[in-house]
Amino acid sequence: MTEKVEAPRTLTEDLKTGIRDAYAKLQANTPGFSTRRSQSQMIGVVSRALATGGVGVVEAPTGVGKSLGYLTAGVPIALASKKKLVISTGTVALQSQLVERDIPNFLKNTGLQATVALAKGRTRYLCTRNAAEAQGEGAQEGMFGDEVPLYDRPLAPIEMDTAEKLTKAFLNGRWNGDLDNAPEAITPTLRQRITTPASACAGRRCAYSAQCPVLRARAEVRDAQIIVTNHALLLSALSLGDSDSGQPLIAPPGEMLLVLDEGHHIGNVAIDQGAANLPLDDMAKRTGRLQILIAGAYRAVDKDRIGNLLPNEAIEVAARVSKLLKAFRDDIAQVWIPSAEDREPMWRAANGRLPEAWKQPIEVLADETRTLLNWATAATSLVAKGKQEDAAVERLQRNLGMAQEMIEQQYNLWAGWRREDKDGQPPIARWVTLSRDGDYILHCSPVSAAMVLRKLLWEEVDSVLMTSATLTAGGDFQSLAIDNGIPEDAEMVSLASPFDLPNQAELIVPKFPVPPDDRERHPKEVAKYLAGELDWDKGSMVLFTSRWKMEKVAELMPATLRKKVLVQGEGAKQKMIDEHIRRTSAGEGSVLFGLNSFGEGLDLPGEACTTVVITQVPFAVPTDPQTSTLGEWFESRGLNSFNLIAIPHALRTLTQFAGRLIRTSTDSGRVIILDSRLLTRRYGKRIIDALPPFKRVIG
Repeated sequence: MTEKVEAPRTLTEDLKTGIRDAYAKLQANTPGFSTRRSQSQMIGVVSRALATGGVGVVEAPTGVGKSLGYLTAGVPIALASKKKLVISTGTVALQSQLVERDIPNFLKNTGLQATVALAKGRTRYLCTRNAAEAQGEGAQEGMFGDEVPLYDRPLAPIEMDTAEKLTKAFLNGRWNGDLDNAPEAITPTLRQRITTPASACAGRRCAYSAQCPVLRARAEVRDAQIIVTNHALLLSALSLGDSDSGQPLIAPPGEMLLVLDEGHHIGNVAIDQGAANLPLDDMAKRTGRLQILIAGAYRAVDKDRIGNLLPNEAIEVAARVSKLLKAFRDDIAQVWIPSAEDREPMWRAANGRLPEAWKQPIEVLADETRTLLNWATAATSLVAKGKQEDAAVERLQRNLGMAQEMIEQQYNLWAGWRREDKDGQPPIARWVTLSRDGDYILHCSPVSAAMVLRKLLWEEVDSVLMTSATLTAGGDFQSLAIDNGIPEDAEMVSLASPFDLPNQAELIVPKFPVPPDDRERHPKEVAKYLAGELDWDKGSMVLFTSRWKMEKVAELMPATLRKKVLVQGEGAKQKMIDEHIRRTSAGEGSVLFGLNSFGEGLDLPGEACTTVVITQVPFAVPTDPQTSTLGEWFESRGLNSFNLIAIPHALRTLTQFAGRLIRTSTDSGRVIILDSRLLTRRYGKRIIDALPPFKRVIG
């Protein structure tokens, strides 16, 4: 990786003037624009971070205007420094909002000129090669030879017809190949067939490269001055250096002015980035079928050795790995026999420490898989350099790439399982689950994002601004900084809400008769409370932490009221929201029942949401393997894991939930929490005091 630029930089007077001019034009040309002290504060933090190669962290509640805050400072700095302004988000919805509305409006109203592009992963785009094959089912040759089918079933005639329509729409210029905005409905099966992961892509060597949506989109990204992407793709690009023709997918980290919007998601994404899993039976079967592909690779490159292995040696390595994977089932069975009563069977290594008896087979598997991965990497490279004479050679390259990705998945798991955990740092979480079809799935994952983000972001990217409506635990950045490894010299600011929250909203915590852990009575009391206390002629939202309880409460509602309830999962999310808005606009009244995804990001101003009911405090699930492992590590060091993990997580989630209520300066309403623990447990006051400054009605 490139080293972070260390040359001292300052926020010059010219830059300050450019930022002030942009803000003045924005104010003059935006109808209804109102100056907000908190937004001006945010612009100051963004300016100092992005202009000086620093790190800024801004908690900006609803109404501050985060996107305008970081665009007002970020765009002038990017244009002046000739660096890329990269805006990474946690949700597809915000990406679309930025590209389609916020950034174009900002540029129009400020008169600034900058090119904008949206960076997405390959599988978000049509692969014209695969689409052509899908139309004629020409790709039915197997992944590892003609004897092994690549797909479970052939495409239906209507799916083949859809592939043809999509191809024509792209070639005629009526569509850019982005499957999220496809002009035709696409089945999951068809989508899998007409996209290509990085491992199976021939890049510019593909016969269809001149008409490739991915290459066109990436050319736009490379030329753009403002790039919008998502956290997962950002970290993947920084980690893997994913590139075309040797050029970075997004931007070199040393040239990147990075804004992490919805920054509270980045930690979980970083943990996922460092995780690995391996389904034993599936991988044993797929590895055992490699011999046909191996033989084909030697024929294609016409060499005696690939990766320092003769053909029979490479085949023997694949056979040994397959045999070892099958044998490891017996090692697991010596330690864990799943109970038939468990709905989601799982075994977890306490403190991340695997059984001593597993160490030797893990070492052997890691070494053998590394040898096989070296071979696959060398074979893929050699075939790619060869003469692309026909479709068969291109298909071989694609299949080798897919095999390499499969072997790498295995190696990442074994590498994580045999790695020694460092003293003074949290261990890796290691666990085993059982799939529905009886396959053991092995897992490993970091339990903290700190190390991943230090390596990829804080030490590499030119400058970073992290922002979200919910970053702190009641204004305290300590938990966020520890979890994400944020540098000590970062400027961290929690802004005040621009709304008059004490007069616009109430926080109500009633003396609820039943605690949430009473599985039988709590749903009944929640249903009873909702029936009597909600204003059924207006819009309300009821948020749950479990699908079972949500569906149970819906089932218990009186029939006359149940008709007004829209339950997440009973239809498409957007259609439910549209119906809710239609009802409330017509004065009919409507209540949304939802889970976490409804508690974040929904914008329902005015009558669409006058009451938010939170059925219980959303503590992190203690059975989650990463959380459990981290908790054990804290406890082993004499620390209280509940205070360090559960409460900060609950506070951030509760603040997100409460943020659904007041979306504009004219909104009003109440947030109700039906969790008696807030009145009976010592942590209750800490949580209540840290929530937004609504008028309190406690007990």
